[in-house]
Amino acid sequence: MPPSGTSAKQEAPPSIGVIDSDPVARAGIKALLQPVGVDVVPFESAESYLLSATGELSCLIVDLLLPGMSGLELLRRLRALGNDVPVILLADESDVPTAVAAMREGATDFIEKPYVNVAVLKQVQKLLRSNGGGTAHA
Repeated sequence: MPPSGTSAKQEAPPSIGVIDSDPVARAGIKALLQPVGVDVVPFESAESYLLSATGELSCLIVDLLLPGMSGLELLRRLRALGNDVPVILLADESDVPTAVAAMREGATDFIEKPYVNVAVLKQVQKLLRSNGGGTAHA
């Protein structure tokens, strides 16, 4: 029985969108994030994310080099639509101009893939703490 003054209904866990064309990469990020109490919503492309009926996400983790629309193009489109969901871009290889462009477009972070696990986990935990576990509209 819950203590008085508390609800028996628990809040839904924060949802994190993961957009990567590689199913192994999506599964790896899902396995990394589930122990911290988030629901991972996988997408294989930027287009599939944009076409989805997914409501609210706490943040997006997006591969920079997606087939079709790139991660940077998705970020630009989201910002043009007024969507301020936090976006973490992941890159296999990057250069300084690309990283600078991502940050100017409003990326929350830009992480090179060899360092993904620790960096993504820390950034997601930081975002969830600063938002109080809140969500942004997709």
